[in-house]
Amino acid sequence: MTRALLLGFALLLVASPAPARADDDRPIVQKMRFVERGDQLEVTTSIGKLFDTAAYEALDSGFNSTVVIRIWIYPRDGTDPVAGSQLARQVLYGVWDEVYEIKLGDGRKVIKEKRKAEAFKRLTELVDLPVAKLSQIPYDQVFLLAMEVELNPVDPKTLTEVRRWLSQGTGGGLDRGGAFFGSFVSVFVNPKIAEADRVLRLRSQPFYRPRPVR
Repeated sequence: MTRALLLGFALLLVASPAPARADDDRPIVQKMRFVERGDQLEVTTSIGKLFDTAAYEALDSGFNSTVVIRIWIYPRDGTDPVAGSQLARQVLYGVWDEVYEIKLGDGRKVIKEKRKAEAFKRLTELVDLPVAKLSQIPYDQVFLLAMEVELNPVDPKTLTEVRRWLSQGTGGGLDRGGAFFGSFVSVFVNPKIAEADRVLRLRSQPFYRPRPVR
């Protein structure tokens, strides 16, 4: 059974969002859709703001475009995450057969698209993505979701983790010490310049799990 989370009063707490910009220390406030499915909390949102015109045009260059996504969920009144997840996505345009191949998640699923716009949508749309177990999200407590997205990271440690993720399907869950996942505090509390072509930091509107009506 799927149940959308109530966001009524929480939406009122969001200040006017800053203009959409990548490569800015301040996270962009972006409305996201949260649902409960089984024992999982899932989110639907887009990371399309990561791409500018040049990055979009480069999708058919014949070189890999790699996207690294790190997600944290934390209480509105704190900075200690209660859950986290990570994934990598990759698109490669085959110049001979003129087809875009998109790798999602653990790399075992490959989707082919003929049109650039459809490949871009596959790469940047996050639909019903599991981000936490419901047991990690207590009823009536207000939370935020923070997301850092990198386009073509160049840090050697991160690239090693990405390649392993896409080839073997490793990872997932909160990994405070992993080079791939990184530190919530270093990214969102004490941000540094990331080693990537472009970086996007997003923050959801406040949300909470209402208690079921009996």
